[in-house]
Amino acid sequence: MKTLFSTLALSLAVAGFASAEPVNKKCPVNPSKDVNPSKTTTHEAKEVGFCCGNCKAKFEADPAKYAKKIK
Repeated sequence: MKTLFSTLALSLAVAGFASAEPVNKKCPVNPSKDVNPSKTTTHEAKEVGFCCGNCKAKFEADPAKYAKKIK
């Protein structure tokens, strides 16, 4: 029973985290493009959105280069 509750609590925590809205509307790597809500990463405790997977990968490789562009 304890395992069941632990699993349920973890599932709810992950579901709540995954549904967080990105703090930005434009991609910090390609600012001319809108954010795709399914392409996000967590940076400094904020959910940051990107227009595509390539931009997400570039950001994750060098966040300092793009962090100032998060709007």
